[in-house]
This record gives sequence, C-alpha cells and structure tokens, in this order.
Amino acid sequence: MQSWFGSSSSSDNKKKLKQVFVEYGKKSGDEIRLEKKDLKAAFEYLGALMPGYKAASALKYIDTDKSGYITGTELDALVEYAYNSGYNRSNSLF
Repeated sequence: MQSWFGSSSSSDNKKKLKQVFVEYGKKSGDEIRLEKKDLKAAFEYLGALMPGYKAASALKYIDTDKSGYITGTELDALVEYAYNSGYNRSNSLF
C-alpha cells in the first residue's frame, strides 16, 4: 500500500489531510462545504474500511451547529478527527 504521509511531520500530515478534504468539498462562497457524501468519498480515498460509517461519525462529532455539513472552523476539527483516527501513518493512500 502506498503511503501518502511518508516521514512528514504532523503539521505536514495535517496539511495533506486538509488538502484532501478541500478537494472533495464544494465551494460555498469563500468556504469549503463537506456534506456526508463528500466526506464518504474523501474517507474512501484515504483508505477507510467503512467510509460511510466514518463520514457519519465525523458529522456526528464535528458538525457542532447541526447544519448537516462541515464548514469553517469545523474543517480544522475534521482534520484533527481524521489525524487522531489514524490517518497520520503509512496505512493511508494519497
């Protein structure tokens, strides 16, 4: 399995994760907006075994305003969530 993190620092890894989520999100004005289907596609790309579950879980814990999507500062929380869930090691694809 190809590593997309290699031996990068944690801040580099988080930047790469954010790039993935930004790529899968939709532009809404000046913000990126990620709905469940976007999150599922991003987690699938990252190599999640159950991307639909991971997307639902992310929305449950990160969508603090209960809007049904992730935007603004929630995006940074999503990156932390993904990083702390193990998308910081060589078990993920890029």
